Amino acid sequence: MARILQRVRREGAVDLEAAEFYVRSAVLALGATVLERLLDDVGIGRQGDPRLCAHHHPPRRMDSRGVREKTLQTVLGPVRFARSRYVCPQCGAVEYPGDTLLGVAGTGVSPGLRRLMTRAGARESFGEAAEDLHVYGAIEVDAKAVERVAETTGRLIDDWMKTEASAAVLGVRRPGDSNDPIPILYVALDGTGAPMRPDELKGVRGKGEDGKAKTREVKLGCVFTQTTLDEEGNPRRDPHSTSYVGAIESSSDFGHRLSQEAVRRGRKRAEQTVVLSDGAEYNAAIAREHFPTAIHILDFYHASERLSQFVKDHTAHPAQGPFHKQCYALLDEGRIEELLERMRQEAPCRGLKRKTALKRIAYFDERKDQMRYAAFRQAGFFVGSGVIEAGCKTLIGKRLKQSGMFWSVAGANAIIAARCCIYSGRFEQFWEDTGS
Repeated sequence: MARILQRVRREGAVDLEAAEFYVRSAVLALGATVLERLLDDVGIGRQGDPRLCAHHHPPRRMDSRGVREKTLQTVLGPVRFARSRYVCPQCGAVEYPGDTLLGVAGTGVSPGLRRLMTRAGARESFGEAAEDLHVYGAIEVDAKAVERVAETTGRLIDDWMKTEASAAVLGVRRPGDSNDPIPILYVALDGTGAPMRPDELKGVRGKGEDGKAKTREVKLGCVFTQTTLDEEGNPRRDPHSTSYVGAIESSSDFGHRLSQEAVRRGRKRAEQTVVLSDGAEYNAAIAREHFPTAIHILDFYHASERLSQFVKDHTAHPAQGPFHKQCYALLDEGRIEELLERMRQEAPCRGLKRKTALKRIAYFDERKDQMRYAAFRQAGFFVGSGVIEAGCKTLIGKRLKQSGMFWSVAGANAIIAARCCIYSGRFEQFWEDTGS
């Protein structure tokens, strides 16, 4: 403080911005010194019990081999940390009890800094995250360090979320869990492509004419609740009730992931469960297997989009013309049998176009019970999957689909897990539970 005041008196004026950053640097440096002193006796000294090597049966006693120093990167800056070193005389295994005590075993980054790096790296590119950490917190890390920490922590988050969901399925309750009934629990699912490295696309078939894939599908699901309607009688999603799960994985694995998340969120207390999805067959299969008693609603936007495509490709009627508007009204009212009849009447009489038209008509016929939109609205249900659509754009697209990005499956899944945790409002709980 005295040095700061002397500098101000010497220069005869206060440059507030410069003073702010100068004081911040001084405070961080002082904080690092205090933290270093705090750790002076943490990692050294005699252990209460002999240190045993678990690689042997029975465990062998490890020998104390002096003290080793490491530099920890912390939110306050670099901090030196001296800790006792133990070596197994038989297999040579090395352990540092002090590292385990502080949660820095195998890393030179403190838990507090790992939290910041993970959050920043999950929200923006690793390079931008490193720049922002420097600007906002005077933290000196490079993009590669952010990537390494964010992806490592993301994998831990994924494991934690799976463990939490599995525990809920087994009936294990967390303190504070509610017993209140849930009027309506929604489960929504969709998918979006993420650009991948060439070696991650071997054996993956693409949608283009050449059959070459450029992306892998990220499957995303969300669970939210509805308790009330708004003033106009439309369904209202409960605030802060949405949680997300997602990964690049098989539909079978994703189905189990989503089902367990629904249980964790209170599916057993739900008076009614509603599944919202597009018309993808794997989504329908997940709904049949994991939510057999739920009401399955086909997203109205997807259905109306397919209707528009049918009118455009297989009829002589213009888009938004009288015929299209009549069909749209039938769809909106859930009068699917009448809609099917009108579509069949206008389908081409012969040839490949007729075959394609009948296939598109069959799409509506096979899903007609999922398109009773008037009845669904009357019951107070959502008929659109806007929540999961927005999730695909924001949670996945905004981070994983930036220009020039190409991912490994492992790297993408780690960041997806971290973002799902953040957007579900569970990020702080993860750190409290694991101390990672």
